[in-house]
Amino acid sequence: MNRFITLLSSTLLICSFAISAQTSKNPIFQGWYADPEAIIYDHTYWVYPTYSAPYEKQTFFDCFSSKDLVHWTKHHSIIDTSAVKWAKKAMWAPSVIRKDGKYYFFFGANDVHQGEIGGIGVAISNHPEGPYKDLIGKPLINDIINGAQPIDQFVFHGM
Repeated sequence: MNRFITLLSSTLLICSFAISAQTSKNPIFQGWYADPEAIIYDHTYWVYPTYSAPYEKQTFFDCFSSKDLVHWTKHHSIIDTSAVKWAKKAMWAPSVIRKDGKYYFFFGANDVHQGEIGGIGVAISNHPEGPYKDLIGKPLINDIINGAQPIDQFVFHGM
């Protein structure tokens, strides 16, 4: 009988803790965002989304960080078209990777069509929240192959 009471007490304690734990809201942060990428760096959660607006106004990226998935910090304009001279509009679908202490930020820009400059760009920073600067001064991939635009990249660290 004592085991049952102890087990029951532990279960109630766990249930009580779970009910009182703070949770995130939906959406987890305010604003119009799409294409989020989430990654963990040094015990901090990072979300890198596309700013969802008409193409002409998608000229920057924000990112968000959290230690607990409940309280989020907005890092405004971690990169924009002033840092990427070839990008004029439609910056979207970010993907970030850390290598050798640097952060590499990949993104699509300009909704590229045949004969136009645009495609997949790459920027670099010393911090996950930027600021990021264009790494090579032109798109990493600009060519349309078999009618497909170079967009919506995904980067990962292979093992």
